[in-house]
Amino acid sequence: MSQAVWNEHNIEKLLKLEDLGGGRWRSCHGDANLNGRSYGGQLLGQAMMAALMEVPAGREASMMQFLFLQGAMPQESVDFQVTVLQEGKRFSSRHVRAAQGNGRTVLDAQVTCALPLDAPAHGTPSTAPAGERPEDLTPFCEVDPALLHNITLLGGYSQDRKPSIDFRIPDPERQLSSTHMNGRFRFWMRAAHALPDDVRVHSAAFAYLSDWWLNFSALGLHLRGLDGRALYISSLNHGLWLHRSILADQWMHVDCTSPCAAAGRGLSIGAVHDIEGRTLASMTQECLMAYAE
Repeated sequence: MSQAVWNEHNIEKLLKLEDLGGGRWRSCHGDANLNGRSYGGQLLGQAMMAALMEVPAGREASMMQFLFLQGAMPQESVDFQVTVLQEGKRFSSRHVRAAQGNGRTVLDAQVTCALPLDAPAHGTPSTAPAGERPEDLTPFCEVDPALLHNITLLGGYSQDRKPSIDFRIPDPERQLSSTHMNGRFRFWMRAAHALPDDVRVHSAAFAYLSDWWLNFSALGLHLRGLDGRALYISSLNHGLWLHRSILADQWMHVDCTSPCAAAGRGLSIGAVHDIEGRTLASMTQECLMAYAE
């Protein structure tokens, strides 16, 4: 079934789902990548929203484990089936499986929600330099195109600008230089437009944002060794741990590292902090990264 064109700005509109009853939800809008497939964040955000619509009030998203199974078509609606895995005193877990028109399964996910508990707390410090203000950094659309030229070999990053995401790269001259890429990459991001006061929307919007440039720490490390050869890149799986309530329309600092790439698979790990330096979330993504034939 075809769906309406999204305005590419308001994330909450992309996340709005049609209730089909019986734990079934259907997307109303799609978000295309340059390759004509759905942006992975669309599937992450909509799957998170479908799960959150099926849990009791007061339980916020705490974890998502997600498998990208087949490429989704942004012009076709996605049907999500949500089933109960756990309904305990403190935790609610849901299984989400989604398919498109002809029955192609495109994703499989598990989402856990939890009641906030009185408990010990700690967090790793943010790596953002003291006094760094994301609003003072160069917007991505104004970054020197010369810095982005070679990155097209990594799946078209340099052209992939989404009006829905406010994205800032500190010191782009260094971080986007192939001679300095070392398996670490940090940036600031937030939803570009204010989101409604709904914890479900903010959690699902964070899931949408979490796919943005996360795997660059794995990919960029190999830019200088490509010798003009392009990489075929595709997300394989994705993990989210939401340690605190997240306001996805407020600035978040993301520090990504890649511990390993081998046999065509690269792993990236991201630590997310708010502007005050509090640990908000942790995320992982494994991507297919192999020489294009």
